[in-house]
Amino acid sequence: MRVFKVQPLTVEAFAPFGQVLTYRPGDHPRRNYAGELFSDRGDARPNLRVQRTQPTPLPLTMTLIERHRHSSQMFAPLSGGSYLVVVFPSDAVGAPLLDEGVAFCAEGDQAINYSVDTWHHGFVALGGAGTFLMLRWEDGTTGDEEFLPLAEPIMVEK
Repeated sequence: MRVFKVQPLTVEAFAPFGQVLTYRPGDHPRRNYAGELFSDRGDARPNLRVQRTQPTPLPLTMTLIERHRHSSQMFAPLSGGSYLVVVFPSDAVGAPLLDEGVAFCAEGDQAINYSVDTWHHGFVALGGAGTFLMLRWEDGTTGDEEFLPLAEPIMVEK
């Protein structure tokens, strides 16, 4: 079984998969266009969802991953603590490279924005119950999200 160890979320390490949205000392107090928001479907509408999530302890056994082929997806904590971010690069035809996945622990002052077509695990709160914002463009069709059951589970641990 593949085992991923959680590492701290940094702007640089997450860059191949999207953007970390946070304030760092030295940043301008107002940073426009901080995330690369994207939708390639003119009839899709932005869905800004508020979601309350209960914590899931580690270790976590992953059996399903997802991607959004037509939209970026952003998660931003409103309350609560840390949360899990697991991402995978893709090969030349868009299949996830499961051996190259990375597990990050995002802190309560970090939001993330997945780039379009990024394979990732579903949202998991770690530090406690929390309320989060999610932004994604949707048109109500199967094109909104694609799920991939894993042939072999992946374990994520501290």
